[in-house]
Amino acid sequence: MRIVTPTIKKSRRGLSLAEVMISLAISAMLLTAVAAAFTASSDAIEQNDEFFRASQAARVSMNQILTEIRRCESVVVTSTATDLSMNAHDGKLRDYVYDKAAKKLQLVTSNPLAPNYTLASNCSDASFAYDSKGGKIVRVSVTVVVHVGKNTIRLTGSAAPRKAQDWNL
Repeated sequence: MRIVTPTIKKSRRGLSLAEVMISLAISAMLLTAVAAAFTASSDAIEQNDEFFRASQAARVSMNQILTEIRRCESVVVTSTATDLSMNAHDGKLRDYVYDKAAKKLQLVTSNPLAPNYTLASNCSDASFAYDSKGGKIVRVSVTVVVHVGKNTIRLTGSAAPRKAQDWNL
């Protein structure tokens, strides 16, 4: 008597539909995670770049304002502390104004044909203060706060108008 056993194919060809669906689902999840990481990374880089540009513009503006204060003939800080007016060394009137609504530090020239020049954007605050002695302004302090996203930097500097100094102590 002979016993017959069913033969099982030892080699299979291809994948079943279930295996293909599972591998596609895993691939889709991995690609979604990579895309989310790439998007988050590019957003962070873009925000850091924007903060760098804004803070660098504020630094350059601060340097320009302090240099102008040192060289000016006369300087006036308004009572609101957001406007600095000066008679520059070249005889031209210059106003440095902080526009709170636009969050900009601007240079306003006395020329009606020239538009206001934006020195720094993304400024959450800017102020001017002064110290006086004998009715003369002897030091002007400038503070500019730049805010982009979660990043904030406060720049502070001061300068003395040299022509207003009394060198006889």
